[in-house]
Amino acid sequence: MEDEILQVQNLTVNYRLEDSIVKGIENVSFGIKKSSITAIIGESGSGKTTLLSAILGFLPQNARISGKIIFNNEKIMENGKYSKKFRTNRWRLISYIPQNAMSVLSPLRKIRSHFIDTAMAYNIPKEVALNSAKEILPQIGLDEKILNYYPFELSGGMKQRVVIALAIFLRPLLTVADEPTSALDVITQKKILDLLKKINNELNITFLVSTHDISVASYVADEIIVLYNGHIVERGSKEAIINHPLHPYTLYLLSSVISLSSKNKLIKIREKFMVKHNINKNRGCPFYSRCPFATTICSEEFPPNIRINDHEVLCNKPFEVEKSVYT
Repeated sequence: MEDEILQVQNLTVNYRLEDSIVKGIENVSFGIKKSSITAIIGESGSGKTTLLSAILGFLPQNARISGKIIFNNEKIMENGKYSKKFRTNRWRLISYIPQNAMSVLSPLRKIRSHFIDTAMAYNIPKEVALNSAKEILPQIGLDEKILNYYPFELSGGMKQRVVIALAIFLRPLLTVADEPTSALDVITQKKILDLLKKINNELNITFLVSTHDISVASYVADEIIVLYNGHIVERGSKEAIINHPLHPYTLYLLSSVISLSSKNKLIKIREKFMVKHNINKNRGCPFYSRCPFATTICSEEFPPNIRINDHEVLCNKPFEVEKSVYT
């Protein structure tokens, strides 16, 4: 689609070990609209980091990848082979805010050196790099004088802002953020999320943000992708996912954070997920073993991807799930 900056098509990633193969993500497809914020939500082990690493071209050598990635209407990856243009211009096209981002700052080097090193990797002169840094720092709430500071002289929130500045000061089209609020207190988390929204609005940079916290996704995102066991189980607008969830796993995530009203009858949904079914590893729904709504068909048949306008769900009986919750 013309309005999508990123298209991921049938992406599968597995990791080859000495005597086994470990699944990362399987047959993942989605698009990200230009100038939007999309959140990927899922628990640890769901495949979030694998998905982001595949988009960035950061997968380890033992990864086996198939599928296609199209960025800004150009194919940048097909079946594990990344284009030369992408590899040589990566940070200018897609930048990265890593998980535990503050650890990427060298304690022995001043902040200015981090900006200079990033720029010089793309043959950008030192003076141009510093001028760009001085321009971007006030926009994210930092004084340019911090360029002469060492990381240990900054608070956790300030260091996180520096890492964000490093990700955006070359003006990429897309920034990928892996758990950008992890290890931060709640107040600082909100400030960082507000900053991402500000950058998105003012600099027109598209964001893809991963998180295990659906409240973070609901606060910052326009679109939400729900990932479970390497599969996209639900995808849609924030309003659709939060107000009309169709997949049981999405309901489970929501039940842990939302203040429930009489209209939204998820009051005891979390207790329902105590159910355990025997896992059929060869077929069936990936959420079958934890689903309180599962029936025999769920253990035997892989669920279809059902699309309702721009809302998609991977479930054999999504409407029965919705009915059981809202009636």
